[in-house]
Amino acid sequence: MKHSFLKLLGIVVPIVIGTILFSSCVNESAKTETAASTFSLDSAKAAIAASNKVFSGSFATGDSTSFANCYTSDACLNVTNMPRMCGTQAIIAFFNGGRKMGLTNVALTTEEVMGGKEAVVETGKYEMFVGNNVSVEKGKFIVVWKEENGKWKMHRDIWNSDAPPPTAPAK
Repeated sequence: MKHSFLKLLGIVVPIVIGTILFSSCVNESAKTETAASTFSLDSAKAAIAASNKVFSGSFATGDSTSFANCYTSDACLNVTNMPRMCGTQAIIAFFNGGRKMGLTNVALTTEEVMGGKEAVVETGKYEMFVGNNVSVEKGKFIVVWKEENGKWKMHRDIWNSDAPPPTAPAK
């Protein structure tokens, strides 16, 4: 009897342990699938397109608050030939500097959006305008988008001009 009980225990214990391990893996898999299913790249793309319209429109109206609200509270701008600028106040100062230089519009063209729940990356082209819609610069950009308070906002923003580099001075 004692031998039969141990034999039975030797069969039952591995089955119980296997069942527990299997069910915990299934539960983790279900949690992962549920979390992944709440992210929609199409929804992120639509939010980015809407934010880009606000971003561009803010130059035409001179609205630094709307411009800054397109960015996360800890966003950073990585502008060519300038130190990195982080935070809302630095972004507003950058916007105001651009307006003082005559910048009246920025046109953005998204070429690619990819990513997931943690971050989305947008690449594209830009064109800057002054005065009566006079183009002064064209280039490309990369933006890392992040959700903040349920809204997709720019978190890291870098761009550079397509203009050729300045020529070296004659020797």
